[in-house]
Amino acid sequence: MADEPTTDTAAADEKPAGGMPKKLLAIVAGIMVLEVAAVGAFLLLSGGGAGEASAAVEYDPETDPDALIEMQVIADRFQNMHTGRVWQWDTELFVQVKRKNEAAVQKTLEGRTAEIASGVGEIIRKATHTQLREPELRSIKRKLLAYCQELFGTDAEGQPRVETVLIPRLRGAPADF
Repeated sequence: MADEPTTDTAAADEKPAGGMPKKLLAIVAGIMVLEVAAVGAFLLLSGGGAGEASAAVEYDPETDPDALIEMQVIADRFQNMHTGRVWQWDTELFVQVKRKNEAAVQKTLEGRTAEIASGVGEIIRKATHTQLREPELRSIKRKLLAYCQELFGTDAEGQPRVETVLIPRLRGAPADF
């Protein structure tokens, strides 16, 4: 019996089928349980849960001088013959201005109505048919913004009074049918 190979039964019992010792698995599992307990305790003690998160925002757009407001510039029909045919373009134009510039823009709108209609009409008449049919109207908006910024001028800080040009309606129809 002295020639029989000795087997260490304790070492064979500690190795599972994957080859990792049972002690190592127990240590890893214990560390994971401790991590979960530590994170849970931290969350319970640090915040009080998802309770009452609120922020008091004191912003009133009615009194804010930098709030943007919309002002109608013109709503009219203009002709364009750039394609060789007469087209009527039903146009509506608004500008966005800061509330602090509203009085100055309104004064210009009331005092220069014919000049504004003439300037917008000239831009529509000179535009190509593709510019008037663009899905986003980028070319026309750019031209009208430049015109409006020149027309309404700048404020006391040197910033243009007109922030943006809005064209909610620009519908064309042939007028010679």
